[in-house]
Order: sequence, then C-alpha cells, then structure tokens
Amino acid sequence: MMNGVPRAAHTPAPTLSLAERDRRWARTRALMGELDLDLILVGGFRSRDHYEHYVSNDYIEGAVIFPRDEAPMTVTWGATRIFRAEDSFARGAVRWIDQYVTGLDGAAVAGRIKDLSPRGRIGVVGLETQTAGEFSGFIPARFWIDLTENLPGREIVDISWKFNEMMLPKSEEELALVRWAADAAEAASQAMLDTVAPGVPETEIYAAVLATLVRHGCGMRYPTLILNSGSPSLAWGPPRWTTTAEPVRRIAERDLVMAEIFPTFGNAEVQVQMSIAVGKPEPTIAQCAAVARASYEAGLSVLRAGITFSELVHAMEEPLREADCWALTPLVHSLNPQAFLGFTRVNDQDAAPVATLPGPAPRNLPQLTGSELVLPAGATLAFEPNACIGRTRVVSGGTVIVTDTGYEEINSLPCRMQITHA
Repeated sequence: MMNGVPRAAHTPAPTLSLAERDRRWARTRALMGELDLDLILVGGFRSRDHYEHYVSNDYIEGAVIFPRDEAPMTVTWGATRIFRAEDSFARGAVRWIDQYVTGLDGAAVAGRIKDLSPRGRIGVVGLETQTAGEFSGFIPARFWIDLTENLPGREIVDISWKFNEMMLPKSEEELALVRWAADAAEAASQAMLDTVAPGVPETEIYAAVLATLVRHGCGMRYPTLILNSGSPSLAWGPPRWTTTAEPVRRIAERDLVMAEIFPTFGNAEVQVQMSIAVGKPEPTIAQCAAVARASYEAGLSVLRAGITFSELVHAMEEPLREADCWALTPLVHSLNPQAFLGFTRVNDQDAAPVATLPGPAPRNLPQLTGSELVLPAGATLAFEPNACIGRTRVVSGGTVIVTDTGYEEINSLPCRMQITHA
C-alpha cells in the first residue's frame, strides 16, 4: 500500500519477459536430460497450481506438449480460450508459445505427441500431487485412459515431484510478481480488519476482501476465500452460504473471525491467514494465538537456504509441543507450487475431535511431503502455524521468501492475531 492507496494505482504491474521464458525452458530441458525424457506433457486442466503456466506464461485450462528438441505446443478444450489469448497478444502481451490448438482429449493429444516425438520416454506432470483437493492428481481419468491406449508401447512416467522441485527457486522477475500479490494480500487483510464488527454479516467481509484483491489486479486460487466466524470452531473452508442454502452468519461480540486469502498475480500466489478477535479474546483463544505466533517465530529463527524442509517443520513444532497444543492443518507449505506440506503430529493424542469422526482416519496423510527437500534461495513458503486446544483453533501467518542468509517477510498484518474492539 502507498498512503492507503493500492500500489496498482501508482506503479506499473510487473510482467515476465522472454528472458524468463528462456530460463524456465532451459531448466525444463535440463530436467528432461536428467530423466532421459524426449517429451513432457505438462498438465494444466483445472489444476490448482496451473502447471502449464510455468512453460507457457498462460493458463487456458489445457496442457502443454513440450518436446526436448522441438517447439512446444499449447492444447486447450475450446476455441474461446485461444481467441482470448490472441486478443492479449494483439494488445502487446508477450507471447511465449506460437502454437495454440484445440483438441484436449486423450486420443487427440496422443496423436500430436506422436507427430512431435514418435519415440522415446514421455514425462507427465499431474498424476501424483498432494495439494489441497488434489490428493489423487488432477488429470481426468477419461483423458488418461484415451492417452495411454493411443500410445501403445511408449514408456510414460510421472515426474510431478521432480517438476515441483524444479519450480521452487524463483528469479527476480518471478519474485516481483509474488511481492505484488503480497501487497494485495496485505491490503485485503486491512480491509477485513476494517470491516469486522458486531452485527456485520459475513457477506460484507467476504466482499471487502475480494474487492480489494480485484482492485490490485489479482485472481484467487481455489477455494477463492476461506472465511469462518464464531468460537470455538475447527471449521475451515469457504463460507457454507456460498454452496448451501442457509442463512448468512452475522458477527457477534467475543467472536473469532478467521480467513485464508489466496491472491495470485501472473500465476504467482501468496497466502495469508488473517485472524481477528472481536473484543477481548477468551483465554483459550489468546493462548492458541500466542502459540501460533511462537511457532511462526521459531520457523523464522532457522529459515535459510540449505536447510531441509523437515528441519523447518520440526522447529515450528516445538512451541506446540511445549504448550500441549495440536495442529489441524500444515504449519508451513511451499508455494508456487503448493506441493510440499508440513503437517505435524505433535500432541496428536489431544486431537480428540478429529479422532471421533466416523469413517477412515482423516489425518492419515503423511506427516511431511518432501521432508528431505533442501530449501533453495528464492523459494516461497506459506507460514501458517495453527494451534489447537480442544475445539479452539487459531491460525496466523503470511508468505516468506527464502534467501541465502535467511528470509524476507512480505506480509506483516496477518502474521499475528489482531483484536478489534466490540
């Protein structure tokens, strides 16, 4: 923000250059050489992280066919998506890929793959992912069946994790996009704080946050905006009234209002966790907020390029361990892409509300994905420590950039629970 006015009103928005394209393509082809691949199919489809964007600087809900020795091709499901892209190029947007074609079904894509690369190993991005809502990948089953049936004898390997790791270190051009999105997130957090008050409906808070992001030229990742109010509660997700016919809740005194905000700019995402106590917080809420902040600071105390992801998570666990708190969601995870998740099982014996749910244990995900990942400089992380006591939960945090000597915090307001007076 600049004097309370969105930075977008004063500063031209950053963009990505053809030099950035060449950097990404070189990294992609180096990975292909390392894995002995002749072609990669980079899935976008309806994925949360829009992986096709990494090699195309575009997201048209399709996929990119990326041969090692030929020009890549973007495939989408409808002509309207191509017309939209062509309009942008006519206005001066930098075009990374020349060929945009329709025909996003498995058989048609298999035919194009055979034309571009008649033999050799094929890598696929999108079968094995662990991000929110995509624990079984995001490539449609019918597409995959038709693709493989029309490529008999070809060796096809999933390379999602290697591709995720390759994407982590960001260039200065990419970090400019991240910082722009972080500025929007900070402004949206302030808008939320300014709006929350007794009697205000959740709809007004939701609208204030999203309007602020849009004014910064940002899009929103799935699930657009998480917003929950009341106390105590372990609920987490979009407001129920966005999908279910039920009354909109109004804020009450002594409420805890929490939101997870997901702005993206140029496919660069930041996440912030905004928690607001309405009036003097209940003692348990205050304790959870203090533990969440201590976890945040513990993570910063060890963060630098060269440590492993598990070292970071274990540092963030210690305040929870000491305070007898448990955590419902990851303490930290990677961004751009959101692939490496820092779940913790510290004090899991206290997670009784979860243990009593019917059906298979919902906390059967691995404690960490990418535990031995060595964090590179330029990686972006969502610090989102959450502390739970019984059914009371507080989460706070923002986005942090890893540097050679430590870190760069690009959010501040949401990194501790705020209090607004009733």
